[in-house]
This record gives sequence, C-alpha cells and structure tokens, in this order.
Amino acid sequence: MKNILSVILFLFYTTSSFCGGYMFRLELKDKGNPPYTIENPSAYLSEKSIERRLRQGISVDSTDLPIDPVYLSEIKATGALIKATSKWVETVTVYLPDSSAVPALKSLNFVDTLYCVWKGDLPQSDLLKLKQDKYEKPELYSSSSNEDINMYGEGYVQISMLNGDILHNAGFKGKGMSIAVLDIGFQNSDQIPAFNFDQIKEVKNFTHKLEDPLRITESHGTSVLSCMLSNQPGTMIGTAPEADYYLFKTEVEGEEFPVEEDYWVTAMEYADSIGIDVVNTSLGYSIFDDSLMNHTQEQLDGYTILASRAASMAGNKGMLVFNAAGNEGDKAWGKITVPGDADNIITVAAVKADETISAFSSRGPAADGRIKPDLSAMGESTALFRADGTLTRGSGTSFASPVLTGAGACLWQALPHKSSKEIIALMKSVGDRHDNPDFAYGYGIPDMGKAYSDNVSEISKVVIYNTLLFFDAITNRLYLKNDDHKNLDLQIFNSQGQLLVQYKDVTTPVDVGNLNQGIYIVHIRQGEKQAVQKFLKW
Repeated sequence: MKNILSVILFLFYTTSSFCGGYMFRLELKDKGNPPYTIENPSAYLSEKSIERRLRQGISVDSTDLPIDPVYLSEIKATGALIKATSKWVETVTVYLPDSSAVPALKSLNFVDTLYCVWKGDLPQSDLLKLKQDKYEKPELYSSSSNEDINMYGEGYVQISMLNGDILHNAGFKGKGMSIAVLDIGFQNSDQIPAFNFDQIKEVKNFTHKLEDPLRITESHGTSVLSCMLSNQPGTMIGTAPEADYYLFKTEVEGEEFPVEEDYWVTAMEYADSIGIDVVNTSLGYSIFDDSLMNHTQEQLDGYTILASRAASMAGNKGMLVFNAAGNEGDKAWGKITVPGDADNIITVAAVKADETISAFSSRGPAADGRIKPDLSAMGESTALFRADGTLTRGSGTSFASPVLTGAGACLWQALPHKSSKEIIALMKSVGDRHDNPDFAYGYGIPDMGKAYSDNVSEISKVVIYNTLLFFDAITNRLYLKNDDHKNLDLQIFNSQGQLLVQYKDVTTPVDVGNLNQGIYIVHIRQGEKQAVQKFLKW
C-alpha cells in the first residue's frame, strides 16, 4: 500500500505545476555507513542523554546513529534543500522550487519512496485544527479560605484533581527535570510575570518559517506552558513550577501539511539528543489542506504513520512523552489523531471540573485495539495565561496534556529510580478507571499522590543512597563507602558514555591509575539496588 500511494503522489506532483514549490519526504532504504559508532555516542548524544539511558538500562543502538553525510551530500547535489532529517525513521525532507529535480531524487539508489508533504500555493485553510483550542471570557472559580486553594489560585482544581499538590507538598515541584514543549508559538513567554524566564533554557524553531517563536503572534504554546511553569502564589501555580523548559516550534501557522510531522520528529530527536526527560506535545494530525495527504483512521496503529513510530521510539529512548488526544470527539473525525496512537507514550483526554469527559475530547481506540487515550486530566475551562499576561480559561486536550505532563515530571522527580515506562505503568495503575478502562477516559484520572505514597518506600530499597565515592589522587584509587559494602558490581564510563572498566563483587578500593584526568560516571549495582554517580579524577 505504501509503494502504491508513493507512485500516485509521485505522478501527481510531477505532472502538475504549482508556484511556490514543494517539500518531499524521502524514505531511505538504510542510513548508509555514517562515520559514527555505537561505542562513541558522545559524537551525537549529549552527556545528559547518555546518563538518562544509563539510569534506565537503555543501550545506545543503531537507531541512534545519524544518517550518512554522503547520502545527504548526494541529495543536495540534485538541487534539493534539506529541511529536516530523521535518524529514527530514516527520512530526509527536502524543499524544491519546482518538480524538475524529483526524478533525480527518485533515482538515488538509497531512496525507497518519495512523498509530497507540502505545497506552497494553497491558501490558508479554514479547517479547524487541533491546535485551535477555545478560549473563554474569564469566569474564575470563587476563592476559598482553604490555604492550598489560596496558594494555587485558579490552578487549584486542575492540580488537586490529580492530587498533584501532594507531590508539591512533599517537595517535588519539578526541580532538576527538563521538559520540552513542542508547539506552534510561544509569544511573550519571556515576559509573562508568572513565569521565571531563567527556567526557559532554550527556544528553537524547526520549521521553514524563519521566525522568532517568542515574537510571533501565535501564543498557543504560551498558554500550554503556563499550565506547568506558572508560579504566582495566590493567582496560579502550575503543575511543575520548578522544572526547566525547552520551547520548540514545530508547527506552521495558517496551513496544515504533513511536513509539520517531519519537523515534529526532528524536534523530538533533538530533545532526546540533549537529554530531555519529559515532553509535552499538544499537537495532532489527521486532515490536511490537500486531501491527497490525509491520514485515515485505519492508519492509527502506532506504526504506519512515521510521526507515531517516532513518538514510540522516544519512549524507547527513555523520555516520558505526553500527547494531547485531540479535539475531534464531537466532530466528523471523532477519534484520536497522530501521534496520539503511538505506544510507549501517554495520550491525554480532557475532562471537566466535575471529572466527566469533555464532548470535544477525541476517542479511541487505536486501530489495533489498544486503549487510547491513556489517561485524563482537566482540559475544559482550564486556568492558563494568555500572551498578554491575562489569566483566563481555555478548553482543549491541548491543556489537559500539560497539566498532566507537569504532574508526571514531579512524580518522576520523586521516584527517580523508575524508568519512563515504569512511570507510565504506575500512572495507569492509579487511574480511577484502572479496573475498567474505556476509549473516552482511558485508565482515567490518575491519583499522583497515591502513586508517590505507595512507592516512596521503594527508593531506599532500590537506590544506594549511602554510597559515596572518594577519589584519592595520591594513591589513584577510588574508594566506595557504603553501609553494606558487599557484592557491589561497578562500571566506569567516561563522559561520552563509553564503558571503560567493570568490576564484579567489589570489596576493596578500585585502582583507577590507568584513567586520564577528567569526569567519569560510575554505575553501581548491589542486587536490585543501583546508583549512578560522578567523580572527578585529577
């Protein structure tokens, strides 16, 4: 079916003429022979990304290797301008001013299929896109004498519904966690009084529109961000007010084409490469400005559409990914949208303040019968900020998703020994519909307080908190001090993630005289217990 569709689109776009140009997605047969190795991941992954994998026992593999630069050079030689690449799903997206170079691209021996994913001649679509959530005239909830309500202000209902305030009261507000937000624009996110701009670590545009995401008129991402980052006691506190944020523009305003999925995948891979822990993506794809490019509901199997495959891959790389279910529940499409059908992620439905499902919230299941959406959070009349700093309310799964994302980041902060997949399983297990999940609520509204309280005792069982590392520069030995210094297995990695030495049943100081000066990562295991710590050799 894939090849038939490719031929149809290929013939259509090579026998038609449009002004403005095209973008084509090239699906490759392989990635060639890139000048990178699994043994030296620091060439393409950050130290933080490598550490995240180590903590979860995830190995660097061939899917992490970038595409061979020789392939990219041959693509450029046809006259194509490369706009996006994906090492996970092995694609290259290119811009062509006309269709004359298409035959040359098609003839490259490493190109499998070719799809048109963007045309520059279509007018702005009047389709209702998922990102166009509804904003309302402020009708704020009445105040209360309750101390928590007064502190959280208008954000109290949405966090208390999840018992996320229990995590905050225990000291877990997202500090040390990194959250990437993939959206259309973040107007004035550096000027909202309720935000601490020092916590916004990077702003990056992945699209073909050369714009500053903070200065464009699109502010959907600003409102999404406010559900997590806001920290204005008495007015609104978000669900992860102390986390670090990375703002990535992957959407193009005024049009809807599959190329946005390519930008989304590129941003997701970038997030992985710099070591992001958690991702919120309040976006979804189904119907496009050109109907030849539309997805079908039969494709919502988590694998057929490349963006969904990449979303699942992100979960396999140890990131905790949240995606809005979509606002199609009361429209003709009705169902979840791409990449909400992906495995290894949490697809979020929207509920009202009374915890009943919102009519607009997209329904499942996935095409292969899996429960989708996965969980629910408040997405109708959700408190948030506009780009002008006005506190208001908005409705859409776009807001349910960040509300839950922030709480999920805090839970992972509280339970750092768990993997991203274990956090997903835990959140489902404390959903109020866990025993009877359905295709509207999924596993329901998760009780994050219960998830924490039921598992906090595991920390002392799993993580070796009393292990301390001391490097003695005179003897060139690494000393391990532990209350139960028996049967310790130890691995030493360099800062690039390369395994240098490993020891079994360590009971004496470890000789590291053969190591050069620098920073090293030590992975210690004792049965089910484990710890990851650094030391500086000087």
